[in-house]
Amino acid sequence: MPTLLSLADRPARSCASAVVVAASLLLLSGCSDSGGDHPKPSSADEAKAQGAPADASPQPSTPAKVTTGPELDFDLTPGNGKTVGVGQPVSLQFHKPVKNKAAVENALTVTTDNGTEGSWGWVKTPTGYDRLDWRPKDYWTPNTKVRVQGDLTVVDPGNGHFTRTLDRAFTIGRDQRMVADLDKHTLTVTRDGQAVKTIPMSGGEPVKDRASRPGIFVLKTKEEQVRMTSASVGGPKEYDTLVQWAMRFTDTGGYLHAAPWADDKGDLGKKNTSAGCIGMSDTNSKWLFENSQLGDLVTIQGQEATGPLGGPGNGYADWNLTWDQWQALSAAHS
Repeated sequence: MPTLLSLADRPARSCASAVVVAASLLLLSGCSDSGGDHPKPSSADEAKAQGAPADASPQPSTPAKVTTGPELDFDLTPGNGKTVGVGQPVSLQFHKPVKNKAAVENALTVTTDNGTEGSWGWVKTPTGYDRLDWRPKDYWTPNTKVRVQGDLTVVDPGNGHFTRTLDRAFTIGRDQRMVADLDKHTLTVTRDGQAVKTIPMSGGEPVKDRASRPGIFVLKTKEEQVRMTSASVGGPKEYDTLVQWAMRFTDTGGYLHAAPWADDKGDLGKKNTSAGCIGMSDTNSKWLFENSQLGDLVTIQGQEATGPLGGPGNGYADWNLTWDQWQALSAAHS
């Protein structure tokens, strides 16, 4: 590009040539006089002039918390940092009815470190409470890391408001399963596919209101001692006794526990005489208690298991439904 000299550096010229040089300099510098039509600055140019990014756009507002109506609360299982069995669902049991179930469901996410496929489903407990469970399509893979998140404070459930957000993580442990066969009168324990113990047992007496319920369940609680009475479950025979090493698998009184009285009568391994529970000797019951974790699978089977299941909400009985049946219980995707 040629170097431009100032007028002071150039030899003297006529006025006309000076005017031409001045005009040339004016054109080269990009200057213009006032007047005439000129392009208006773009919105991007204006944004830059004001110190804002050219592509700045309004930021989404934070959803407002819902505060109307009574407070709704819930119990969430499993607990944060827990290790559970391969049958354990993510479970929220609400203390009051939930009207807008889809909104609650859509506010929650379950993520895993291995892409486990699963779905939410709404069930009713035997006492009539709403419960929302997230169940995998198949039993969990051992060692899966699971995280549950959601801000329910911004959700309108239709009849109140929540005051809690969720961010909870847990881990799936080893694969332990128990099969109670009421015809063989044995409880078989397998771990990671290998049989580790076969226990003589006595199940529910095959009469109305005492028979065991057939199905696939999940260990829900573990209690070293529980008082059991006939008033809590009904039935034709009265009883009131303390039992040791009790592990609940239904909300209607189904337990695995020590039954020394059945051992004394010689019923274990030979005859079903309980009020629906699975009874064992003290020694075997203690071993099972110490070697089981919440979320382990419990299957009750046999011709003498004739009690009604009571629906998937009777304990964590979600596994008694096929995958299609379970997905149909989703309020958001049904």
